[in-house]
Amino acid sequence: MLKLPRIDWNTARQVMRFALLRAQEDRIPQVAGSLTFTSVLSTVPLFAVAFALFTAFPIFNAFRDALQGFLLEHLMPESVNSQIFRYLNQFASKAKGMTAFGLVGLLLTSIATLMTIESAFNVIWRVPRARPLPQRVLVYWGLLTLGPLLFGVSLTISSYIFSQSISLVSTLPASMAGVLSLIPLVLTILAFTLLYMYMPNCKVDWHDALAGGVAAALAFELAKRGFGLYIRHFPTYTAVYGTFAALPIFLLWIYLSWLVTLLGATVASILPSLRQGHFQYPRFPGSDLLDGLALLHLLNRDRERGAPGSTQIELARQLHTSLEHTGVLLTRLERMQWIGRLSTEGPRERWVLLANPDRTPLAPLVGQLALDVDEMSRQLTRHALDGERVAALLREGQWNAPLSHALSAVAPEAAQPAPLESTDEIAPR
Repeated sequence: MLKLPRIDWNTARQVMRFALLRAQEDRIPQVAGSLTFTSVLSTVPLFAVAFALFTAFPIFNAFRDALQGFLLEHLMPESVNSQIFRYLNQFASKAKGMTAFGLVGLLLTSIATLMTIESAFNVIWRVPRARPLPQRVLVYWGLLTLGPLLFGVSLTISSYIFSQSISLVSTLPASMAGVLSLIPLVLTILAFTLLYMYMPNCKVDWHDALAGGVAAALAFELAKRGFGLYIRHFPTYTAVYGTFAALPIFLLWIYLSWLVTLLGATVASILPSLRQGHFQYPRFPGSDLLDGLALLHLLNRDRERGAPGSTQIELARQLHTSLEHTGVLLTRLERMQWIGRLSTEGPRERWVLLANPDRTPLAPLVGQLALDVDEMSRQLTRHALDGERVAALLREGQWNAPLSHALSAVAPEAAQPAPLESTDEIAPR
């Protein structure tokens, strides 16, 4: 069951601020613009590949008509959808006459688009590595072939049920008619939820994906209605571009659609941090070094005590930071071969210290985590480290001093916060 902390107005403002900071940190507007450009180049190939599958099998013509009718009615504002789809159909029909090499090129373009989308989602979920190439090809092939088919089947069934119930609407309560009208919204929520669950290369809890899907679907409906009103009452693009107005309008709508999609993904990705209660931790130049030293101190303490290491969840709890940030630090330290994992069980795998603090210089860690010493000295806000001593150590030029000198700056144990309720934030598939 999805559990979130009690939300008062102050907490809600902090959550909104955290979400906006995450969106700014992930450069969501810029990524949406990049995906818009990629989508424009691949929309026709994707459209052609999807509808060519239906054309190849006449039995699926009804599914194709249902899918196209749904997209025509619900994908874009009414004022532009007919013209845009007329152009897309013309382009797709011309693509049908291409040779086998041309079709392979279209398919590769479609796969490249899906790879770009996966990369953007991995950044949002802080996933350090992408899927292996063979797994990517299988997933994308399934999306390109089975996706349109299953969606068309579900739409055909929904359309049939809806058409059969039209004659009964007059005899049913008004609430039932309202429920029937929500079918497109439910399908949109389902599409966003599945996208958030399976596109990033990590295990996403279905509760989080559903919450992000609901937020994205509602925002999508609001954006569609608002954009339609703007185009209808403020025909700026039509006045300036004339008959070519469909192109900039289409580009703007694709951008808004990606912006909504990425913001919904951001909502889904921050929910584990909200449950954990660490959604306003301070970040500044040098904070990664402080966190990295604190993490190494905890693993060094485990070794001195003879303990079998710590899990990512335990480390995040003791560092007072999020699972995803702890995962990023673990990945970077593992690449330096300073730490290692004892098992491969996602967030429950145990981590141990491999480096000898007395013989390992501090310089590689400083270079890896890009430290700004002066800024760090002014913003000492962590509980686990005496940042003044670390900054003084570096200002004195002791970069090649043993790592143990920096670990000696670690303060006594911090208080333990409440146990985490979610353990599956960034476990690679």
